[in-house]
Amino acid sequence: MKSFKTIDEQYDLLLSRGLSFTNEEKAKQYLLNNNYYNVINCYAKFFMNEQDKFLSGTNFDEITHIHFFDKELKRVLFKYIIEAEKHLKSIIAYRVSKMYKDIDYAYLVAINYNSNNLLEVTSLISNLSNIIKWQLKDKNNNSIKHYVHNHNVVPFWILTNYMNFGQIVKFYKHLKTPLQNKIAKDFSKFLNKNLNKTEIKLTPSQLLSYLENVVELRNIVAHNNRILGFKCRNNTIYLKELHSMYISNSNSQRQDVFNVFIIMQCLLSKNQFAQLHNTIHKRIKNLNHHLKTIPVSTILNSIGFTQDWYNNRKIKQ
Repeated sequence: MKSFKTIDEQYDLLLSRGLSFTNEEKAKQYLLNNNYYNVINCYAKFFMNEQDKFLSGTNFDEITHIHFFDKELKRVLFKYIIEAEKHLKSIIAYRVSKMYKDIDYAYLVAINYNSNNLLEVTSLISNLSNIIKWQLKDKNNNSIKHYVHNHNVVPFWILTNYMNFGQIVKFYKHLKTPLQNKIAKDFSKFLNKNLNKTEIKLTPSQLLSYLENVVELRNIVAHNNRILGFKCRNNTIYLKELHSMYISNSNSQRQDVFNVFIIMQCLLSKNQFAQLHNTIHKRIKNLNHHLKTIPVSTILNSIGFTQDWYNNRKIKQ
């Protein structure tokens, strides 16, 4: 077990490994405020040589700028993932409510789901039922209480407001195919507008693949875990009209942050994706300005972005 080190000892250790500092007191305060492990163990590796020493000329400020870039990238991704979640909830709520407009609590009936995995469907229904139970027990007023007490039913378009992103994606996963197709068609409109196309049609399996990876990334950024080097468990399904604009090899991995970023075009309006795209570009330019010892491509590679990613497709707001 590694022994505890004071801030002064942490500072001296970094000095002994070849790291330079512009301002000793500010550096010590930064380590105190942000945790040595979260800063050094997560970001210093980009500046280390084979002898576990810092590359010549490495300054502590460069590490803090990468730390800041990671935080800002998470912040902007989270902002637009929330927008994607809103779109998903709204579209699914509309399609499901329209399909079962004459059936109360249709979402609590197993026969209204795809029967390929009854255990998962049963678990999903139990979770939805528990959401209602928990809200009814809540001491505060809420819309579920209102609808139960005044209308004796909780419409699905009310329930979705209490479902998290992972739950609504699982709900989509188990819907019957005709409903999945309608929802995939709705999201195809986002993609067509983003790519200035008219003929692209997302399949339910493609949409689900994209949603599951967005949920994975969402959980990383929501819990403030390091995004540099993160990879989703599964590749997103290749869609030629989209991926060929950024990736030359259809067999390459599609698990990194960049691949989640580009599939956001299936979930966001054209203006929203342009804002996301251009904000990330600004953050990368700012990081590049502050890095002296290593090229910015070293950091970009850790999230799947190439150095010329912006030139592949410039987007106007």
